[in-house]
Amino acid sequence: MSALNNKIVIIGGKLQGMEACYLAMKAGIETILVDKNPNAPAKHLCSKFVCEDIFEHSSQLLIDMKEADIVLPALENAPVLQWLNKDAKAQGYTLAFDWHAYQISSSKRRSDELFRKCGIPVPLYFPGGCFPYICKPDSDSGSHGVMKLKNSAELHEALDKNSDLVIQEYLEGPSYSIEIIGKPGMYRTYLVTQIHIDQKYDCRMVTAPCGLTGAQEDTLRKMAFTIAEEIKLHGIMDLEVILAGGELKLLEIDARIPSQTPAAILHSTGVNLLAELYDLFCGRFEGDPLTETRGAGRTGDGTASGETATCDAEPRYASYEHYLVEDGNPRSLGEHIMTQGGALRLETGAWGADEAVTDYTPDARLWRGIFMNSGATPAELEQKRARTLQALRERKRP
Repeated sequence: MSALNNKIVIIGGKLQGMEACYLAMKAGIETILVDKNPNAPAKHLCSKFVCEDIFEHSSQLLIDMKEADIVLPALENAPVLQWLNKDAKAQGYTLAFDWHAYQISSSKRRSDELFRKCGIPVPLYFPGGCFPYICKPDSDSGSHGVMKLKNSAELHEALDKNSDLVIQEYLEGPSYSIEIIGKPGMYRTYLVTQIHIDQKYDCRMVTAPCGLTGAQEDTLRKMAFTIAEEIKLHGIMDLEVILAGGELKLLEIDARIPSQTPAAILHSTGVNLLAELYDLFCGRFEGDPLTETRGAGRTGDGTASGETATCDAEPRYASYEHYLVEDGNPRSLGEHIMTQGGALRLETGAWGADEAVTDYTPDARLWRGIFMNSGATPAELEQKRARTLQALRERKRP
């Protein structure tokens, strides 16, 4: 293997780009961020910002992409991702992305066919179950286009507007996420996190560790290993589930660098998912001292079917949450708010938080931020979260 340059190119400077730049900074990896938006949210979180349309990249950017150890797509624009997949093969740079797995995960129908094939429990599909239902577009990501349908009139109205909807029973219960990284025959899962949503079904906060039992976490890991092996994942994927009636049911998968959960995992365990993904595509993934084989068994040919990334210390209790602040009034809202303002900057200790990523300016009446805290106990974490809220209300930034 040739010497590494400790440098990556990140394509896309919104939510996933913010996460990738932040994690790379924590791992000591140089980043070149590419986005055609001159005010991309992540522009101040990278080592170098290049404002270009990737379809028309300059000769210098192509040199940077070839010199980088990996090129990491951090967006969900299908034409861009398809073009990068072809361009990487033509130009010879390393694309840290699995186009085949993404095509499955980006379609809820294709994903659901996969879940059924693997025998994984999912919410009932309409007309099974009863009102209320949740409907979502087949190809949109996250909470975009998600609606709760309370009766037949709302159902018919939704279908009149968009016939390409996936409709499932609405379930009450906490949601959880797990990440898996690897390649066929060698996968690792990571700390399970809890997802807290706002009224628009967008994630407003992530906490870790979660409250699942050991048996429930093992069930979730088995889901991740099963799906990764079935689609021959080479890269990263996350799974989101809901715990309803004592059973974990799979809601969706996403085969791309996630946002929010990796930072929570980092603050809880010290494990950096960007560094793990970097090692995978740079040929350094196997034999990492952070791993131990745990309950995954081995495949028929004797190769490892799965490992769980661990650290020596007990996980800390961590939170990662978004606030929209207007005239000293903080509101806990989903991550979509983070792309609706200015470019973001990382600060340590600001607003009473361990770390804050915000677009705050001294003259701003309305601004937004991500606030990350951790503690050795749940009580210590809650004290820090309360301190952050008090600082936001009293407008005390130091």
